[in-house]
Amino acid sequence: MPALKPRAGGADAFEVVTSATTTAPGTSRTARYCALDALLETTRRQMGADLTYVAALGAAPDGSQRRLRAVVTPLPLPVAAGDAEPLAGTLCERVVRSGQPVVVPDTGADDRAAGARARGIGAYVGVPLHRSDGSLYGTLCSLSARPDAGLRERDAQVLRVIAGVVMELVEEEDAADAQRRAVLDRLAGLDATGGPGIVYQPVVDLRTSQHVGAEALSRFPAGTATPDVWFADAASVGAGADLELRAVRSALAGLPHLPGFVSVNLSPATLLDPGLTRALAGAPLDRVVVEVTEHAAIDDYACLLAALAPLRAAGLRVAVDDTGAGYASLRHVLAILPDFVKLDISLVRGIDGDRSRRALAAGLVTFAESTGAAIVAEGIERAEELAVLQALGVSHGQGYHLARPAPLVVPAAG
Repeated sequence: MPALKPRAGGADAFEVVTSATTTAPGTSRTARYCALDALLETTRRQMGADLTYVAALGAAPDGSQRRLRAVVTPLPLPVAAGDAEPLAGTLCERVVRSGQPVVVPDTGADDRAAGARARGIGAYVGVPLHRSDGSLYGTLCSLSARPDAGLRERDAQVLRVIAGVVMELVEEEDAADAQRRAVLDRLAGLDATGGPGIVYQPVVDLRTSQHVGAEALSRFPAGTATPDVWFADAASVGAGADLELRAVRSALAGLPHLPGFVSVNLSPATLLDPGLTRALAGAPLDRVVVEVTEHAAIDDYACLLAALAPLRAAGLRVAVDDTGAGYASLRHVLAILPDFVKLDISLVRGIDGDRSRRALAAGLVTFAESTGAAIVAEGIERAEELAVLQALGVSHGQGYHLARPAPLVVPAAG
């Protein structure tokens, strides 16, 4: 640990340096880490210490080193979360070896604290940290540059209580990190196989029964999670746009072999991603439709519309998916003024026997006609549903009754 030498003006002259502020650029911080930093800062103030930290054992294979998991200090010290140093000769070593709290009010009066004294540490209190299974994780420590005659065993007992909360946060964060790594590993494996796969469900003109386009749907390896879980997991680790754009590129590869347009589902975040323009480069945009789902909030419609404007000017069309499933989709329709309004399956299913569903669908048909949009009914599974939709003036539809999703079959070159 570096020498503790406060700058002129005392400890209050410095902002608190926490794990969050000392994290290397590009390294993400989570809410749990922020909570841990806040807890350590409260502890540091309560103890009247200059520095409080959590150290984890096992930075070296033989356990001879410790790694700083989290650090808070108001002093401009060259110390940060992630730093590793030998355990030998430190007061933390005494905590680890004994498995008990160690309180040293004055390192100058303790012959066994010569190493700490040489580092500028005047007072120290540390307690062991144990995982929920009872195994030793590391130490929680507070130290000061000057001796503190007021330090007592009760301070160590207070620190021990705090240690329990610290370990709850640490274990939650470790579990989240493990889950994150597992998701990234799955995504890497998917990338190695060229996934996700794509199937296409035809969109049918209900007036002519002609296939006028297709919705591209992502498919993932058999026995794994459903597509919505794959995309949600990818988004949770910051890879949502990458996975969506990978699916877009795969879907557009089928355009030369399909009639009409191809529609792809994109979240609002991906619509704002600069990678979207690159993914669409070279594609005939007048044959591409992007579907904005109801399941993701749009915080800034003006920003989204500005991002889409040059693409729409070049021919790209926009659909609002899941219309009728909730309030968000109706807001999307009003703000975006899409080219296609897609009726959610929950509105279409059983519409032949439900007056309320028919009334809502009729209202959306009227709205679409007045704004120049086309209505696409999703999830048509019965002839009775199709007949009602046609009678209401719904122009397009898709569903198992019309055609099932299927991989693209490219005829062999003759």
